Amino acid sequence: MSNTYNEALKFWNSAFEMNDEEKEQFTKEIDSENGWKELASSEKLRDIIIENLSGCAKVLDYGCGEGWAGITINKSGCKDVTCVDVVENAITLAKFLGSVCKVTEGFKAEHVSTDWIESVGESSFDGIFCSNVIDVLPAEVAENIIKNIARIATKDAKIIISMNYYEEPVSKPEKNLEVKNGNEIYLNGVLRMVSRTDEEWTTILSKYFNVEKIEYFAWPGETKETRRIFILKNK
Repeated sequence: MSNTYNEALKFWNSAFEMNDEEKEQFTKEIDSENGWKELASSEKLRDIIIENLSGCAKVLDYGCGEGWAGITINKSGCKDVTCVDVVENAITLAKFLGSVCKVTEGFKAEHVSTDWIESVGESSFDGIFCSNVIDVLPAEVAENIIKNIARIATKDAKIIISMNYYEEPVSKPEKNLEVKNGNEIYLNGVLRMVSRTDEEWTTILSKYFNVEKIEYFAWPGETKETRRIFILKNK
């Protein structure tokens, strides 16, 4: 594993850490029956994954983070959802949120190795979701994930990959931002984004998929919908 990848994993493991006090407060504030509808940072993204993935027989949420998407898909109808992440704290958090949201059937969250996806059998899932993963990892790692997503998806699988907005790769020393290799953006020495345009991502994804549509969404507080959702089908 490259040092760049290892440092990125350390950052994300820290980002998904939630202490007991925070968990207790979250449990008090969430509606255990319907609170899952509020887990998504974007209603538009939530609605798109419900529309496309809730009717699937078997869904993989790869690089699931806190597991909000897997929980959403499960609660919306799919009763065989697997959430995996190479970051241990993410899975701890996903299991916690699943418990709080009363996900009791057909949902599992697993901490996996960085090469786990290579061991999954071909055509194992008819629905796959991957959010904010391939654009925050080294290019060779990202392409390996993309290639294997295509391999483990059924021919008619519904595949959704969402990612950050495009940001012009310019170093900003005053903000501790440094650009390496043309499009790798580092913050405080940690890789945070590999910035590519829609066209560049389409070229990469089109090696393995038909890009059916690109949608755009925003997180709370953002005035423009610039974050991207690629809706894909296997070739």
